[in-house]
Amino acid sequence: MSVSVVLLAVLLSVTPQQGSAPGAEATPAAPSSAPATGGSEDLPVSLERIQRALAKPPTIRIVQTELRDGRQLFRVDVEAEKIDIQKILGKELLLGPAAYGGMTHQEFLNLVTPEGVRGYAPYSNSQGMVIAATSIALQWAVLKAIDKFKEARDEHAREAARKEVQDAVDALKKARAAAGLPDK
Repeated sequence: MSVSVVLLAVLLSVTPQQGSAPGAEATPAAPSSAPATGGSEDLPVSLERIQRALAKPPTIRIVQTELRDGRQLFRVDVEAEKIDIQKILGKELLLGPAAYGGMTHQEFLNLVTPEGVRGYAPYSNSQGMVIAATSIALQWAVLKAIDKFKEARDEHAREAARKEVQDAVDALKKARAAAGLPDK
């Protein structure tokens, strides 16, 4: 609303001299042939109200500054009355819940979702709980089996490394014995 008030005030303050060419002398306006009996009462707006609105400080103030690295920084300060939800929705907000009439979200979902794709549609709630519990137990058992497999694989690798080292030591002993060197 304040933008339209400012625009109207600017349009009302424009003089006919602004439309003339630069350097041309201003001539007084010719008297109008229309009667000037009505004055400001003929206007569809209130000039006093516009002047009062223009006299107030602006609600929005924009401050532009330049940072050291050349970027522009804009700050907007809004000085206006704080609006709360009660002003937006009205005093009926505190009267209680709305009267029954529309469907609930669950009713809508039941209406548009086929039974075959709903949660545990082919099962009752107790059967669904059994399925969920067995799924969790199966997942736990699979994770434990994977851990045991990793441990066995690591143990097998350690055993293979021990055997390889022992074979190398035995081969070294045989080579030393064949060369006639003492056993250390």
